[in-house]
Amino acid sequence: MEIAILGAGLAGLSAAFHLEQMGFDSYQIFEKNTRVGGLCRSETINGFTFDYAIHILYSSDEYATALIRNKLLVNNLRLQIRRSYVYYRGVYTEYPFQAHLHGREPEVIKECILGLVRSAYEKSRKPHNFEEWIHTTFGEGMAKHFMVPYNTKQWATDLKRMNYDWISSRVPIPSLEEVLDGALKPPIRKYGPNAYFWYPLRGGIGSLPEGFLPHVRNLRLNTEVKEIDPKKKKVVIGESKKEVRYDKLVLTLPICRLLDLVNDPPNEVGKAIQELQYNKVYAINLGINKKSISDKHWIYFPEKEFIFQRIDFPMNLSHYMVPRGKSSITAEVSVSKHRPLDVEGERLVERVIRDLARLGIIGEDEVVLRDLRVLDPAYVIYDLDHGKNVKIIHEYLKSNGIYPCGRFGEWEYLNMDHAILSGKRVVEEISRRD
Repeated sequence: MEIAILGAGLAGLSAAFHLEQMGFDSYQIFEKNTRVGGLCRSETINGFTFDYAIHILYSSDEYATALIRNKLLVNNLRLQIRRSYVYYRGVYTEYPFQAHLHGREPEVIKECILGLVRSAYEKSRKPHNFEEWIHTTFGEGMAKHFMVPYNTKQWATDLKRMNYDWISSRVPIPSLEEVLDGALKPPIRKYGPNAYFWYPLRGGIGSLPEGFLPHVRNLRLNTEVKEIDPKKKKVVIGESKKEVRYDKLVLTLPICRLLDLVNDPPNEVGKAIQELQYNKVYAINLGINKKSISDKHWIYFPEKEFIFQRIDFPMNLSHYMVPRGKSSITAEVSVSKHRPLDVEGERLVERVIRDLARLGIIGEDEVVLRDLRVLDPAYVIYDLDHGKNVKIIHEYLKSNGIYPCGRFGEWEYLNMDHAILSGKRVVEEISRRD
């Protein structure tokens, strides 16, 4: 049996790794870039290392944890306590907003607590979309002051267009008692699954996919897939248009781009592909000629006056991310067809620098490096027809021996450990069927 793996991100590399663990080497991995990792990559420029937007590692899965810590990043992990904050109306408070109201203006605290109490007593119907879920779960005050404006910036779409099936394990939902405690006194505990996280000491997050390289083979970099023919079970690769036959195909490429690769899929499948929703993220990377400009890991910005929704400080994840005596920032700006930007390129970078200077985080004359990366697609948007459309596409693919894998193959909001587990699951599914 010949297996083709399209894409050498975490999911594709994991699939190859787990095939090797089974003693199976009749596979090939095709990757269009010159390096592995997909969006889980790092770039080093003039001594500054930046990831493709912020990446941190955490997992509740024992297998994924052991694989990452004991094999992929052995002796190259640092456990950290999260230092993340929300900036709102000129005040920094600890993330999550809903659990740390202490230090906010009295009227904001009052609105948030009264809204939460009302929502607890007025839950009379099931919410129909993400925005309604926010209101019924957190109340009007928290929805108004943080949850709706921040998520609108993050997803770059109307929250009424989104469902909420994906959110429960990702957003901390404190009890009323915990909210009151967080309003009356400074933070005493961390909330959420990433309260403690790991990060590579050296190499940035790109060292994670590179950790697979000693354990996999048959990797073909700089080889773009031009066409997939499900009927003839072949892929066309590279500028030479070479044909490669397969028995099973592991697809980690974005299924939103399948119409560019697969000729004449059934009408229902083509329509489902066209309806998939996603955003893209501009990652603006800045090298700063000043030491220790912040002690934070990352900061959320719900207000419209700041173009970015989140910034992070790579030098606080590892001091090896910057030259001695320097600092670094990555700012994230989400866009979609529903929320385009009025500035791009160098003008976007300038706007980010001005916003950071207004916040007092940097001086405009302190920027010694500018870099802009585009993640496209970046996040899967869970629109109201997400489940229906993904099911149609996946049934078509699997009926043709194609196994969707990873964030963009499964078309789900997968963390890095989930992507690794996705590759493992696909190999197990292929082996069961054969």
